Amino acid sequence: MREMLGASTKSRRCLEPLLQRSQLMSESILEPFTPQNTTVMMVDYSVGFVNTFRSHTVSEHITATVALARTALGLRSGLVVNLGRGQTPYPQLAEALGDHPIIYRGGEYNALDNPEVENAVKRTGRRRLAIAGISTDGCVIQTALGALRRGYTVALVEDATAGLTREAHEISVRRMTQAGIVPISWLGLATEFQMNWENGATAQAYFSLIAEASPGLSMSIEAEHAHAA
Repeated sequence: MREMLGASTKSRRCLEPLLQRSQLMSESILEPFTPQNTTVMMVDYSVGFVNTFRSHTVSEHITATVALARTALGLRSGLVVNLGRGQTPYPQLAEALGDHPIIYRGGEYNALDNPEVENAVKRTGRRRLAIAGISTDGCVIQTALGALRRGYTVALVEDATAGLTREAHEISVRRMTQAGIVPISWLGLATEFQMNWENGATAQAYFSLIAEASPGLSMSIEAEHAHAA
């Protein structure tokens, strides 16, 4: 009996760090992603990859990608955009970014292994990353897991991320969520950034990006606001 009690006590001690980590993860997930604590990290949006993924339609993917970039710029979060050396960004994304810099890294699958990318993220002063890019089962998952290992709280902007197949995309998303990465959509992130539609500092940018990316939703919002008035 004494041996059994000793083994039970030892097991509880072994589980304590895991339980503490689980509690910390739960608390970090519940804390809102805000422009002040979040950097949007966009990885490998290269025209050379557009015809290789099948998890999303090209139209849906590009719409979400541009909306994510406009979310970061318009709602004033951090934004770090990086591609592999020699890659060409989506024209629609390049237009949305304007003069915002793009970092061209080497062959690192984990973009944070590139010193220039890592330093750019650090300079934003934010400890939460909303990561999206191409492909889910390549540089995106490696960058997201690498960010976790560096102590960041990480969200995956899933509808702005695509993989070679739907199955490959979903498998990678499951692995990331099991590791503690939070799945979110570009609109979910934008709404969490805005938090209150009466927040005048960024309301125009928020509703403008919805009007561009989802005209039907924009019409519904306008109708609801008209009724509320």
